[in-house]
Amino acid sequence: MLGDSPRARGILFVCTGNICRSPYAERRLRQLLPEAGVPIESAGTGAVVGSGIETETSEALGRLGADVTGYAARAVTPRLVEGAELVLTMTRVHRGDVARVRPSAMRRIFALGDFADLCRSSQMWRPIVPTHPWLPQVVAEAATARGTIAPRDVGEIDVVDPYGRSARVHTEAFDRIEEFLEVIVAALGSVAGSSRAQSVR
Repeated sequence: MLGDSPRARGILFVCTGNICRSPYAERRLRQLLPEAGVPIESAGTGAVVGSGIETETSEALGRLGADVTGYAARAVTPRLVEGAELVLTMTRVHRGDVARVRPSAMRRIFALGDFADLCRSSQMWRPIVPTHPWLPQVVAEAATARGTIAPRDVGEIDVVDPYGRSARVHTEAFDRIEEFLEVIVAALGSVAGSSRAQSVR
């Protein structure tokens, strides 16, 4: 689990209740990037602690073949944020909320859509040092690049909260997460795979 060890620094997705958007992103990235070699978790700024994944979210993940078992919502804490190398939030407001929980982690916190735009802009991340963990190197590059591209309007970046809303809104939220994850996986997949291949030689 993120935060349990200084060596277990992975990716943390954050939304509000931690039962719709962030678990969707967590379970999909686990499925799409199985070679990541780092923990992929989620939490909420106003988490419904202990709850399972919301029904429509769970069904959507199930249709895609993602694992929805063994899940319980949890709250964002300073320890969780400190234990994550990369924090990806569903909105820019969430980014600010998480930064207030752990201000020293600000450079490692991105709205999901903004991080996807950095990945898209980079075309290809610079070659990493194969003897060092890949994720901190990518995050450092992304943090440096943050001011080099014009941010898009918040309406194009934020992922709408579908909780308690129609199937159409659920679809809208999940489609946007899928759009962003597709870009991120394309950018990170080869880096993560290359790093893990080097580490086992």
